[in-house]
Amino acid sequence: MKKLQKLTTILLLTICAIFPIAAAGQTESQTPAVTEEITADSSERTVTVTDMSGDTVTIDGEIKKIINLWPSATSSFFVIGAGDLLTGLAVNTPAVINSWTQLLYPGSTDIPAFGGISPSIEEIVNMDPDLVIVHPMTIKSGYAQQIRDIGIPAINIYFRDYESMTKAYTILGEVLGGEYQEKLIDWNAALDSRLSKIRELTEHISNEDRPVVYYTTGSAEKLTETMEANSIFSDWVESAGGYYAGRLMGENVRETTAEEVFKINPDIIICGGVNQHVAKHALETKTGWKELDAVKNNRIYTNPYGCFAWDRFGLESLLQIHYALYMIQPEIAAAAGITKDSLIDDVTDFYNTYTNFSLSRTQAENMLNGLQPDGTVEIPVQ
Repeated sequence: MKKLQKLTTILLLTICAIFPIAAAGQTESQTPAVTEEITADSSERTVTVTDMSGDTVTIDGEIKKIINLWPSATSSFFVIGAGDLLTGLAVNTPAVINSWTQLLYPGSTDIPAFGGISPSIEEIVNMDPDLVIVHPMTIKSGYAQQIRDIGIPAINIYFRDYESMTKAYTILGEVLGGEYQEKLIDWNAALDSRLSKIRELTEHISNEDRPVVYYTTGSAEKLTETMEANSIFSDWVESAGGYYAGRLMGENVRETTAEEVFKINPDIIICGGVNQHVAKHALETKTGWKELDAVKNNRIYTNPYGCFAWDRFGLESLLQIHYALYMIQPEIAAAAGITKDSLIDDVTDFYNTYTNFSLSRTQAENMLNGLQPDGTVEIPVQ
């Protein structure tokens, strides 16, 4: 009956398609507003949240089936042990479901994928989800409201830095409830504590005394692809006592030039992504790049990834904070007890706490070194 009602609504929407749909702006709700009503029967649970677009959404009943159309949020479900809730994804490729994800959640490769971020309303209905998490790029088109109009709750939990992640995970926790909410509350508290502590350790360092840190995304040997300032990248670099090179290039720059990097001559270069080992090799061997101070002083670093890249978004970004201090200010890190051994402990503790999965120390060290669970490089140097 529920599905029939949704199909009927689709027919009505199709008839009315000549009328334009009002576009929703991409804004963030400053304070996640939540109301919740719970009875003894969890199927009667009702939650009303204000999502990151400022839209108020009410969700009735227990959430058992979620379609996630924003790949950056996919890893969060696996990390908190909620992979069984995912019944549909925008994409299901090795870039999204990597070897670490498959280790932690073997069924991840079997989750159906739509092959895009805005499947048809009919496709959504056929999956019969309890909730849809939309891609932020579809907000202005009114896509989330189209889904709500057929009786399926849809929310936007967009994030780009630590502050917005805290808001997003507060909303997601309220929506999911139970043990998932407890884990996300714990994560938010851990993030706040960890950021505060390393910022206290580095706040005395003037900009002039901070090493300039250039981040390359690890897009094969394309070393000029970076990430803009005023993002999570500049956040962890500067919290850990570095100066983000993107601020010297223009704050919205994602593609720079070799000449610009050579002029800046960074003190540290961090290679992210699955191509990180290829990028590191290119830095060490390419003319011009190998003459940079970061290369000559052996201050090129690969960056770990688990279900998702630590340096980007998601719950595993909590691990990036200590790792960043270890890379950027090693003496301060050592004085604070942050060593390679402590980072390995950090990795095993993290997955025990949030994923209920016990990694071996060897596996944890492999992750720390930007490798797959078996110790191999995902994309090796040719």
